[in-house]
Amino acid sequence: MLLDVYKILGVILVFAGLLMGLLMWAVNSKAYGKYRIRTPKTYRIPQSRKVINVVLNSTLSLVFLFAIIQTFHGSLFHFGEVKGVTIFGEVIAALLLYDFCYYFMHRGMHHPKAMKFVHGVHHYVRFPTSMESIYLHPVENLAGLGLLMGSIAVLGPISMEAFCIVFFIHSTFNILVHSNLMLPHPAFKFFNFLALKHDLHHGKHLNKNYASLTPFWDLLFGTYA
Repeated sequence: MLLDVYKILGVILVFAGLLMGLLMWAVNSKAYGKYRIRTPKTYRIPQSRKVINVVLNSTLSLVFLFAIIQTFHGSLFHFGEVKGVTIFGEVIAALLLYDFCYYFMHRGMHHPKAMKFVHGVHHYVRFPTSMESIYLHPVENLAGLGLLMGSIAVLGPISMEAFCIVFFIHSTFNILVHSNLMLPHPAFKFFNFLALKHDLHHGKHLNKNYASLTPFWDLLFGTYA
């Protein structure tokens, strides 16, 4: 049964890679590049350095995720029949708890004395695109993924279905918020909201929009822009 979880997570990661590739193509294409939120005149980070960082962080994430699931899967999720309403409740609870914890972790990493050591690596990208969603210091990479697994474990074990849905939403949102695109069709309204909210955090309002998934915590604590 554990093998089935790895298969599902593998599909989610392949989808994430394809989504990242699609958004990277769009933001650099003639057809969709005009919808880019901000375009830099020059790039501060060489492309080769970005690729190395992204590849290494992707590998580190995979190894860490496998180790956590292999060691603590009994505390994270369980197998068996479960009602749809239960899955829905578990997903919402896990995401809200994660986003609450991430808000304070992210806000703490913005402390002037701490930022330059870890989170400053990510913010060195002033005009983030989907690939830069995982341009991170390895400590931040592990902290974010560990926070997600820890939030699930606090509530868990949750159903295997809920665990996979939470991981899918977390992975997908992280790519979408870094898309740097504002697409004109009304169908992309929510997509555009996510991208603009996080772009403001990277640009005009460095001390705003700390939450990852929802504006709720920023609204509650007065850091929404």
